[in-house]
Amino acid sequence: MDKMAKVIAVRSLRHYFTRSMRFWSVVLFLLLLPATQAQDAPAPGTALGITRHMSIPLNGLLLFDQVASAWKWTFGNEPGGKVLLSDRENGILEGTARINFRSAILPGREESMGTIAYHVKFQIHAGECAAIVSSLVHTGNKNAHRRAVNMGQLMRNEDQVTHAIGMSHIFTVKLHAELRTLAETRINALLQNMEARIRADLED
Repeated sequence: MDKMAKVIAVRSLRHYFTRSMRFWSVVLFLLLLPATQAQDAPAPGTALGITRHMSIPLNGLLLFDQVASAWKWTFGNEPGGKVLLSDRENGILEGTARINFRSAILPGREESMGTIAYHVKFQIHAGECAAIVSSLVHTGNKNAHRRAVNMGQLMRNEDQVTHAIGMSHIFTVKLHAELRTLAETRINALLQNMEARIRADLED
């Protein structure tokens, strides 16, 4: 093989391996991409949320009026309770409220004393209403002598709780459990009272 043929052969091999490397690099990137995205994305369903579905024999507009009226006597009476959106035509009612909190089981209650704020949305259609409560966030006492203990977003399970600044992990878990129990108990009671009030109005 003369010198020119060798040069051509080397260039051909170099071109072949370069293209192969590019091809397999793209394949490897595409294979790893879903895993990378899954790792960066937050795990679904970890934040605490409360839902309730009500089946009530009314058309959409009348049911919306009943929900809006019941709001005034339930969530509307809670601390900070206010309506953010009232869309009768599309059957959407949204608002916020909060729950006042003071720990009954932990020392250092002054720092954790505060509120659990939350967002509630009602999706109303003919014969049914779905209540969705989300964004339950605990804020500690800003006026405490020591730094406030803020749990932040409440989670579904204690094993998903992050360590609170100024508290051991054991007390963090206990505090979160107390907050979650209070939030679930209070909000479920409000939703139950709302449904009972609507049904009582239908019987009158």
